[in-house]
Amino acid sequence: MNRRIFTVAAATSALLLGSCGPTPQLKVKEAVLTLSPVDSNPSAFHFNVYGGPEDVYLLRVSSPSAIRVEMHDVAVDPKTGAVSMMPLQRVRIPAGETVAFKKGGKHVMMWGVNLIPRRLGVIEAEFLFSNNVRILVKARVQEVDGTDPDEKKAIDG
Repeated sequence: MNRRIFTVAAATSALLLGSCGPTPQLKVKEAVLTLSPVDSNPSAFHFNVYGGPEDVYLLRVSSPSAIRVEMHDVAVDPKTGAVSMMPLQRVRIPAGETVAFKKGGKHVMMWGVNLIPRRLGVIEAEFLFSNNVRILVKARVQEVDGTDPDEKKAIDG
């Protein structure tokens, strides 16, 4: 009888330990701001959000270096093929999954990006989630062709 209890306890412990992998952490990575070549047009901000241990919503992205920041998604009309952008109030981030904000899909638009990130090649952004977690991210700033803003000036200038 004792041997059976030990076997059941050992099997249960093995199952519990086997399911004890690292807990997923809510994080934002691979963030890049692509500057618009026209200052009055918005720049495109792309990144990946990695879901944590529970489902949450991304509620807002902001930056002290931009006048206005909005989340959008791209929609294609199946009848006409016309592409349009729809503002998003929030984006669901499922537990343990990755949500990509990329060209042709969900993305963030930034208007009025000031000179500091253009010169430094880095912009700071804050991500606010429904569980009250705030994540600060430093994102690379690049021109449309993928070069650093100062590289292009050095080549052109």
